[in-house]
Amino acid sequence: MMFGSASAAPEQSGDKDPNYRFYRGEISSQPDGDFVDNIHTKWDGDNDRLEYHHGYIQWLFPVFENAGMNFQSSPLSKTGAALIRADADCCRRVIKSYRLILRFYGFALVDERTGALQRHPDGDSERLANLNESAHNWLRVSRIITSLGELGFQRYKQPFLDMLRAEIESGALINAAQSYGRFWAPLVSGEAEPWYAQKTREEAADREECVLFKPGGALHAAASKA
Repeated sequence: MMFGSASAAPEQSGDKDPNYRFYRGEISSQPDGDFVDNIHTKWDGDNDRLEYHHGYIQWLFPVFENAGMNFQSSPLSKTGAALIRADADCCRRVIKSYRLILRFYGFALVDERTGALQRHPDGDSERLANLNESAHNWLRVSRIITSLGELGFQRYKQPFLDMLRAEIESGALINAAQSYGRFWAPLVSGEAEPWYAQKTREEAADREECVLFKPGGALHAAASKA
């Protein structure tokens, strides 16, 4: 449908999962990549790099299904995903990755607890125009939606989808209307369907919320009201 068929090998499970090690800051992305913190600080806003570099998206947004077109990245393992969800530092880095890609598309995260979005105040029209004309970014959107759920941010999926729909309805993202209906929306509304489990290799437990949203976490509802 969108990704491939290869799954994570046994040696890539647990704390040996390259995706977990990347989000821990222990290894850099490949090829021609960098450590996650450097990507967040040096690549954010570098739109040409984010557009034409095709080896970073699999590291920032790994999925169970496969590593995509980057053969120097690895599929996300179930245990690796669980370790990321349980590590507050990793989860904070996931949010930074999301902010980076949202800015690239012309959006901004305005509420880390709910996932609410708005147009980015800096260059939103230019970035949206690029997304409207860039089909390979539509494939990236499918990966991002899936990855958010597997990395502990399932609650972010619907607000992202809502923002995309609003921009399609406004005409700014009209070229992506077919991708919305065929791919993006089903990745949110179809989580309970058999086809979804077969495609993504997810079970309900794989969409457990990350530690930031749990009692005592920085983004738990009670903490947000304190």
